[in-house]
Amino acid sequence: MLLAICLCKNTAMAADTEDVVVALGADLSDSQRATVLELMGLTEEDLANCTVLYITNEMEHEYLDSYLGASVIGSKSLSSVKLTKASAGTGVVVTTQNINYCTTGMYRNALMTAGMEDMEVLVVAPTAISGTAGLIGALKAYEVMSGKTVSDVVLDTSLDEMITTGELAESIKDADSEEVESLIAWLKGKIAGGELDTGDESSVKKIIEEGEELFGVSLTEEEKKQIISLLKKLDSLGLDADYLIDQAQKLYEKYGLDLVENANDAINEAVGNAFTTAVKNFFQGVKNSISNFFKSIFS
Repeated sequence: MLLAICLCKNTAMAADTEDVVVALGADLSDSQRATVLELMGLTEEDLANCTVLYITNEMEHEYLDSYLGASVIGSKSLSSVKLTKASAGTGVVVTTQNINYCTTGMYRNALMTAGMEDMEVLVVAPTAISGTAGLIGALKAYEVMSGKTVSDVVLDTSLDEMITTGELAESIKDADSEEVESLIAWLKGKIAGGELDTGDESSVKKIIEEGEELFGVSLTEEEKKQIISLLKKLDSLGLDADYLIDQAQKLYEKYGLDLVENANDAINEAVGNAFTTAVKNFFQGVKNSISNFFKSIFS
């Protein structure tokens, strides 16, 4: 796989943004490339002044071989990414086109694990494909934009999270991707809030069982082991309160007042009362963004 990573500043295409980074699959044919650029709302002229960084197919196999078969990964780069810097408090907003395996929630949670914040991420392909390589492209584009290096450990954990979430969504009966994504996000919140000791496997299983009941997900023992393995990796990254805040925001947006009524269980006992009080104030006319609303709760 090759990814062409381009940094474009203050161009016409980015009139309302500070920075735009585009990661293009270098194996796109001319017609496929034209389709991808059209989906991104870009032209070849927009890319003329971009700096290009090439990432090989060997790198994709390096990161993905542990999780996916070689036939799934393939030998060509087609999925592409447009990364746009957003205003503070926006969070990570993901949109996809022609991606049929990785959901927006899978990308978003994994990108947050890698440290991304306040970005608009568009992952596209010329035809319907899995899009697993899109995460690598997004993170490498983020490195260019932010000047921060995403370590191999963080990238591996992010890929593990994305692929594990996808596999669970496919294997769990009577569960959709959103429910599995929410379960993983909730468990990450438990880690960030200091409520989950991944060194105590029996305790972790009990919390996973709580999550099963909360999100209506039924896991096999093997699936629980898969989640525990992922949680240990996530724990080693040192997730902080920002993750708890953001995941609480997304869970609230999905489950609304049902979550408020169970705030002690679903988020953090220490902030349960504050959560309930704050949400009442929110419905009385708080004009801040939901992101700022949650930050005020946990501050």
